Amino acid sequence: MARNEYQLYPDYSAELGALRESGITPALLVKIIDKHTRNREYNLALYRRYMTLDGAVPIFNREPRFKMEPTADGKQPKQINNKINNDFFSEIVDFGVGYFAGKPIAYSYSRTNESEEDTGGEDAVKDARKALSDFVTRNNMYDVDMEITKHASIYGYAGRLLYHDPEGMERVMPVPGYETIILSAINMTEPEFAVRYYESEDIDGSQVWRAEFYDSDKIYFYEGSSISGLRMVEKKDNLYGFCPLQGIPRNNELIGDAEKVLSEIDAYDRVVSDSSNQIEGQIHSKEVYKNIAVTPEEIAMGNYTGAISVRDPMGNGDIYKLESNINDSFVEHHLERLTENIYRFSRTPNLNDEAFGNATGVALRFKLTGLETKCGMFQAKMMSAGVYMFKLLASAWGKKGLDIDPLQCVMEFKRNFPLDILSEAQAAQALINAGVPQEVAYGISISAIDDVDYVMQLIEAEKSDIPSLEDRVKEDEEPENGRE
Repeated sequence: MARNEYQLYPDYSAELGALRESGITPALLVKIIDKHTRNREYNLALYRRYMTLDGAVPIFNREPRFKMEPTADGKQPKQINNKINNDFFSEIVDFGVGYFAGKPIAYSYSRTNESEEDTGGEDAVKDARKALSDFVTRNNMYDVDMEITKHASIYGYAGRLLYHDPEGMERVMPVPGYETIILSAINMTEPEFAVRYYESEDIDGSQVWRAEFYDSDKIYFYEGSSISGLRMVEKKDNLYGFCPLQGIPRNNELIGDAEKVLSEIDAYDRVVSDSSNQIEGQIHSKEVYKNIAVTPEEIAMGNYTGAISVRDPMGNGDIYKLESNINDSFVEHHLERLTENIYRFSRTPNLNDEAFGNATGVALRFKLTGLETKCGMFQAKMMSAGVYMFKLLASAWGKKGLDIDPLQCVMEFKRNFPLDILSEAQAAQALINAGVPQEVAYGISISAIDDVDYVMQLIEAEKSDIPSLEDRVKEDEEPENGRE
């Protein structure tokens, strides 16, 4: 079922004004969460569908088309009702995630003259680079970015929470979008206030709702047996100086990658399940008993054994097959049309398409234009979210005596695209010959290079290990053992 307007992310303008004026209260927190409930339920349903849980995929809930009445002894006859899930939904999500986030996002600190001036010198830049590198490694940002991309692809947005671990180190974690509420006058990548709420169980197995409210100064913790019964149980200082829970949207509409083709996917499941019912139920042909009295038990035994024994004293009985005229080509064309529409309208390449499989180079990239457009939109959102994350890190590190300029933190994205080493090497060489610096040429052209800085260090190391031609000539001209 498609999302309706009441299941979209709600408008929190009124609640935002109330928070600015009076701050958070249990009653206001409950209103904020209640307003998000329908969006949460729909997003959670999509996530459950991604996991293919029983009852979460529409075809799993399908009832037999023709219901049979109970037999004389009150038993309900067993009916054929295949429920075949062709998981296009997860394929669309996983393909997009792998293409966008399959190669780690490269986080680095700029090494330009401007960055040295804004940071405080060469040594300060080195310290900033190390702090950022340690943060990326400590938090395994590759995994964090993959999870955020996955959740945003499923239902439209995900959350990202910065916190401090018991050792006082800056940490980051992905938060499901159906647990995340962002209140902002700009966009959810720059939150003013935020709420995380979720359901859990206590040690006795009783239902417990927990909520966390974030602003630029404090973190408030709430608990209750229900959302309406939430009460504050703890309050902590927010060491980042800004709201640490941000949202990362897939697009401005906050809808998932497969939402526009859910009806086509469900139609495909129904056709395949019906076809399976026909095959399993022997509906392609029916036994006809002419002028012969046959009991239901004999018919059932005939269907099981494939043969039936009858006696016709009059000699005018007949048994024959009534064949169904099934139009196989119509069914196949219908499935092909649905498949084409699923991939087309979700802007996902069909890897089983022969034309796609034979394409290379520029032609292959052209076929990925739709997917690239979708990923480009998400990349823009990730960059906006990254700027805000770096601002929080700069604030936290500044309290530890490490000054960095968050605008000098850089994110580099590379698509998980099939390698074409020869074409990429030729393109890099052409750029270098045109006067483009090697570091820039490698970063633009060669997709196999994830860390350009590391490659440049290796190049410099190789140069220092190889003696120059001038040094070799001098060595040849020097006298041996003092002889002239």
